[in-house]
Amino acid sequence: MLITGAASGVGHLAVQLAKIHGVQRVVAAAGTAEKRAFLRDLGADEVVTYADEHWGEPVDVVLDAVGGDILPRAIAALRPGGRLIFFNSGGGTVSAFDLLAGSKTITGLTMARFASTQPELYHRHHEQLWLLHRTGQLRVAIHAEIPLSDASSAHEIIEARANQGKVILRPSMPPIRKPG
Repeated sequence: MLITGAASGVGHLAVQLAKIHGVQRVVAAAGTAEKRAFLRDLGADEVVTYADEHWGEPVDVVLDAVGGDILPRAIAALRPGGRLIFFNSGGGTVSAFDLLAGSKTITGLTMARFASTQPELYHRHHEQLWLLHRTGQLRVAIHAEIPLSDASSAHEIIEARANQGKVILRPSMPPIRKPG
């Protein structure tokens, strides 16, 4: 499995979940080589950057969290008969010929649609994720906690693809008034 955006808020969890669920070879793709140690620590077997010429041997599944210019490379990384799960808003264009010639497929996924159309399954997965977190099998990495009043800083971190894990916005809390 190849996971793009592997160091992102969702991607770093996907790397761990792939290993937890028995994926034998997880290839993590990220924007910079500086994220290599972070991704290896999460369980990635291989780490590639978007600038790397070769992304290793072809894979059966790609989880694409990036889209855009990365999408054609993600399709090219699939084995014949492989499938790409597209869960980003980065857009991108796919050559129909590339899909046909390799018998490859693309599936789109949004969590909101999944939750509204399959609420029982969504709830079951939700409980499983919390159990994995509570038992320490799934670790959430927090890159930064930023006050909501400085949300633009959080956007800058994410847009620069500088984060390793989640960027959390914390609402400002009003001062606690003591009775008296």
